[in-house]
Amino acid sequence: MKKTFLHYAFAVLLLFCGVIKSVAQVTVTSSDSLSCTVTCTTLTATVVGDVPTASGIAIDDRYSPVLPIGFTFNYYGTPHTQLVIGPNGTLCFDLSLAGAYDPWPITAVLLGNASKYNNICGPWCDIDISIAGGGTITYSLTGSAPFRRYIVTFCNDAMYSCTTQRTSMQMILYETTNVIETHIATKPVCSTWNGGYAIIGVQNATGTAATVAPGRDFPSVYTCLNEAWRFTPSTDMSSYAVSSIPYAPVPYSTSPVYWYNVTTGAYLGTGATMTVCPTTTTTYKAGALGCADTSFGYYTVTPAPSFTISLTPTNPTKCESCDGSILISGLLPNLPDTINYELGGVAQPTIIGVASPTGTHLISGLCAGTYGNFVARQGLCASAPAGPVTLTNPTIAISSVTQVDPSICGACDGQLTIRGLYPSHTFTINYTLNGVAQPPFTGTTDAAGNITLVGLCEGVYANITARYGVTCITPAVGPYTLAGPPPPPAYITTIVQPTECGFCNGSITIRAVAPYTSDTVRYSFNGVPQTPFVTVAGADSTIYLPGLCEGFYSGFSVKIGNCVTNVIGTATLAGPPITAMFDTTFRYGCSGDTVFFHNHSTSAGPLYYVWQFGDGSSDTSANPWHVYGPGTYTVTLFATNHRCIDSTKLTFTLGHPLKAVFAPDPALACQNQPVNFLNTSIGATKHLWQFGDGKFDTAANPVNNYKNSGSYKVMLVESNFIPCYDTAYATVQIDTQSGIQLRLTDTVWCAGTYVTFTGLYADLGNTGVTWDFGDGEITKNVNPIYHSFNGTGDFIVTVNAHYRACTDVSTTRKVTVVPRPTVDVGRDTSICKGSQALTLTDAGNAGNAAATWLWNTGERTRSINVTSPGFYYVKVSVNNCEATDSVTVANDCYVDIPNVFTPNGDGVNDYFFPRQLLAKGLTSFKLNVYNRWGQQVFESRTLEGSGWDGKLNGIAQPEGVYVYIIDVTFRDGQKEYHKGNVTLMR
Repeated sequence: MKKTFLHYAFAVLLLFCGVIKSVAQVTVTSSDSLSCTVTCTTLTATVVGDVPTASGIAIDDRYSPVLPIGFTFNYYGTPHTQLVIGPNGTLCFDLSLAGAYDPWPITAVLLGNASKYNNICGPWCDIDISIAGGGTITYSLTGSAPFRRYIVTFCNDAMYSCTTQRTSMQMILYETTNVIETHIATKPVCSTWNGGYAIIGVQNATGTAATVAPGRDFPSVYTCLNEAWRFTPSTDMSSYAVSSIPYAPVPYSTSPVYWYNVTTGAYLGTGATMTVCPTTTTTYKAGALGCADTSFGYYTVTPAPSFTISLTPTNPTKCESCDGSILISGLLPNLPDTINYELGGVAQPTIIGVASPTGTHLISGLCAGTYGNFVARQGLCASAPAGPVTLTNPTIAISSVTQVDPSICGACDGQLTIRGLYPSHTFTINYTLNGVAQPPFTGTTDAAGNITLVGLCEGVYANITARYGVTCITPAVGPYTLAGPPPPPAYITTIVQPTECGFCNGSITIRAVAPYTSDTVRYSFNGVPQTPFVTVAGADSTIYLPGLCEGFYSGFSVKIGNCVTNVIGTATLAGPPITAMFDTTFRYGCSGDTVFFHNHSTSAGPLYYVWQFGDGSSDTSANPWHVYGPGTYTVTLFATNHRCIDSTKLTFTLGHPLKAVFAPDPALACQNQPVNFLNTSIGATKHLWQFGDGKFDTAANPVNNYKNSGSYKVMLVESNFIPCYDTAYATVQIDTQSGIQLRLTDTVWCAGTYVTFTGLYADLGNTGVTWDFGDGEITKNVNPIYHSFNGTGDFIVTVNAHYRACTDVSTTRKVTVVPRPTVDVGRDTSICKGSQALTLTDAGNAGNAAATWLWNTGERTRSINVTSPGFYYVKVSVNNCEATDSVTVANDCYVDIPNVFTPNGDGVNDYFFPRQLLAKGLTSFKLNVYNRWGQQVFESRTLEGSGWDGKLNGIAQPEGVYVYIIDVTFRDGQKEYHKGNVTLMR
């Protein structure tokens, strides 16, 4: 059996000098090999996938807790064993951000973007994990050292603001190679939120180095579907190279296996194994589900190979004789065999026999034809189909033809003898005479294989074939020409031309064969054969053809009886020609030019005229006149005697074009800016300008200066020598020079706070605005605009208004950004409830007179005292900037007592021992246990040990209720007494 393994390799390929280890997610193996007796095999699928762990993210835009990677991962030269997951599609190596705000606004490219220092973005976009059904974020560790993989999966997570749109992605970190991959099942565009922006890339901890997937950086807007990228670090880990890779996420290890027939597409079932029985080579695949994806493994099963046979044909000995044969070789000698085959695509009767000692079988008695699809079966095995082979009839042909011409012109006593056929066989002879098929002749060949056609007239005999039976036909032979003795020559003697053009009163005289004979004359007129003309030759053997029109006469022949004589020569008849001629004179005007036409046409008889003036109008006068507008015209004169016609053409151009055309330069200008007027008029000799502001000019290309803004309609009147006039208009727009101011709500605020900036400037002619906030961010064509500064200090804000004609204007303002405060009330601690109070204090802002505090207890002091366990939260404000911190005070003195234990030896709850994780802060402990009769069955005075194992003196006690008495002392001196019941169960 042929075994083919085609595993779908997901994350890592052998592309990096053997450093990255290829891992197949679904592997398919086979249990058996197919043969003539074994027709089925069992396929087994092994799934290598991840076991997801919840990331702990439940709040929108809040980083996860610190999570273990499971191995040391080097990122931009720094080793890491932990990270935090950003709910907006990132992995972050800044552990101080655990539980902190995960920024979602994307306003700049990744390189230098402080929102994503030390981050992997795969992609970074605004995701809302907090809504009901908002999706999941999980992580896992798979594989074996030193090639383990850390996998983070975002599964069917909702896009913020567009919660019906979902994104699924998977980011993979590789041990040893430090390669990063991101596999994106789907990333839609939420165009109504944050511009639909998203970024796929990596950035170092200082924002000085970043690598982004092509076309996947700000401000590109794009969707992703089954897309994957690999980020490979350089040798010194200072940079990354990005490449596109096949989309191949890691499935879930617990996913059931689904089986399919790849060849037919059929679903086969589910389970770790699948038994298949293919009859032809078939590929199967096993699939395991991940987050909305399926990983596949492939296996190709080929049945036992068939044996091969060969065919040797022998043709029939004679055409249409069925004595041909086919020898089949390659069979197993002396074994029974069953042979099937086809003739012309039609199945023939099955042949059952025994192969010869040499492994052959002969099929005889075969007619000509195409034999194919030979299959021999011996036991359970069958041969591969063989053929086709073709048996052909032997060729039959006419070897030669001899002819006997007719004895005299017109006699039908010629002969054709056909030679080379089968002797004494009946043949049917088909042939054509002068291209016309003749009735078939059927006869029997003589002892030499010859057959003779008799009684043949003069002509050309061709396409001669001899047919024997149904399919045996000789190739066609011929042509063969039978002809009697040649007749005497004939020729044209006289040609008389028509008297006028188009008249049919010409004639032709022909010298024929003999006087007083009845002759049939054939000829062509202008290449077209005419009706034969029958006449009687004169005493001088001439034939007269009267009433002939102008044209070319050729192909003359004279037939007397059955003999045809070709006439030597051709004749051309032509009457006197008609010649059309004229000339013109012109008279110019403003509304049109008049043209006078003078006719000079000639002919042998009277003429009639038609004028076409070239503008759609016509006239039949001998010498007409016509009025034209400007343009080029072609005038045609037709002269005719109603039988013949001649024409002539004359083309002339009329018009003294006058067109007023000009353009202001510029058409849009600022106040007091000179405007040039470019005159491109046609045919003008004088000019008059009105500029729309009360001023006039007569120069060809004047200049005007507009003092006031507004829209001005400019008029130009042009005239020529006749004189004629034309007027043109254009509009000039004059803009006003603007001033500019900058208005904002304050000039001092906290870092990260959004402030509204408003530019005040004129709208007339404005083409946009540019904001430079002095922090590296430049924004165009937004007013008013919201902006926040991530840094602190003084910044110069500049606004620049742009105008289409007037000079741009700008102004600046200085703003001061103060830092956000920090607050630290210490690490989580514990307290014995009711003992001495703990003090929680903000030591970092102790000397800051501008600081104020608000605790979740309502207190507004820098420090508070707590006497009981709980969660404590403080918010500090400095110059309207706020920061928060919290601390958990745990209970440090307590004891919990179980009410049931099961000492059955399974390692779970085998001892009654209310200490270890069930108590804290103990300094002394006393435990006594009694049965229902008051007998003490167990006593302990130690803080360590295993507790009561349900036995007394090594004997297991019966199930039931037992009484306990417990006395404890805590480290703060407090004492507790407990008495109750515990149930023993097995």
